[in-house]
Amino acid sequence: MKLAVGTDKGLLIFKQAVNSEWVLADIHFIGMPIGAFHADKNQHWWVAINHKHWGPKVYVSINMGETFTEVSSPKFSTESPFTLKSIWTIESQNIGNIQRLYIGAEPAALFYSDDLGKSWNEMNGLSNHPSRSSWQGGGKGSNSPFLHTVLSNSENENHLTVGVSCAGVFQTYDGGITWQPTNTGLKAFFLPNTESVVGHDPHTIYQSKLNPNVLWQQNHCGIYRSEDLGKTWQDITDHMGKAVYGFAMAIADDNDLEAWVIPAQSDHLRIPHHQKLAVYYTKDAGQNWRSLENGLPNPAFDLVLRDAMDIKGNTLAFGTNNGNLYASMDKGQHWTTISQNLSAVRCAAFIAE
Repeated sequence: MKLAVGTDKGLLIFKQAVNSEWVLADIHFIGMPIGAFHADKNQHWWVAINHKHWGPKVYVSINMGETFTEVSSPKFSTESPFTLKSIWTIESQNIGNIQRLYIGAEPAALFYSDDLGKSWNEMNGLSNHPSRSSWQGGGKGSNSPFLHTVLSNSENENHLTVGVSCAGVFQTYDGGITWQPTNTGLKAFFLPNTESVVGHDPHTIYQSKLNPNVLWQQNHCGIYRSEDLGKTWQDITDHMGKAVYGFAMAIADDNDLEAWVIPAQSDHLRIPHHQKLAVYYTKDAGQNWRSLENGLPNPAFDLVLRDAMDIKGNTLAFGTNNGNLYASMDKGQHWTTISQNLSAVRCAAFIAE
């Protein structure tokens, strides 16, 4: 098994050795800020680079990292008031014999390609949603909202779920022509109306592989879970007040009751609680949360960003904004350090060899 780690200074590939230790196997795009990484079902690697001077770039490797080729980057139409600032996510979906690629962008928009990145189309129904004027800037000091999550439905190719910061969860059932906000049950304490239909800040959203009706959400205002494919949400925030604010989340492949989060103390103190880095785990759909910190540093001032955590079987890994990288082989019971000398980790993903 390999671990792809996208940082502000390149894409690093770690490989698990025979003795279960992780070793650095390769570095791609050295010095470049990695915005997103995605390995599709054909084991093609897709990489987005958000360069400060040259703008967003997209690359693909069809030989698992031996070589990369640049493909086109999505662009807003000349009639659009927006200009592409950065790419936040890349996902893929098989539609018949076509592999469709999705890119979530800033300003918030969803682009798709049916020709492996040669050309891109914007889903204008979302970009021009009637609530657009109320969307707010979402992160990294930006005034622009951004789209960071794309979930497809294996049983209905026309159904998509996206997460926009700050606007909320939106879904389409007609292939992107029309979109509906599905934020019932979410709270937005930073708005005058905390139960506003639009204006929420979902930091990350995941869908259970075991039960596709189950969605999990790490939100600016707490942790939420849905059992009806995101139509309604239940607050499952830690009643002890620890697992509340954060960005990263992982959910079990084979159990729709298990999840892991890495909380920060608050939205204005983005450091671990009491400077103790800890992963919080639930095995009962959020009724109870407990800290898993064996092998993690104390004191620590790390923040884990929204795509910087992943799970494969019993193996978990996460990277931090301070360039630290950790892994666990037993679902977080024990942690080992892979590296403490990286630049900020933006994304982490397990990939098959």
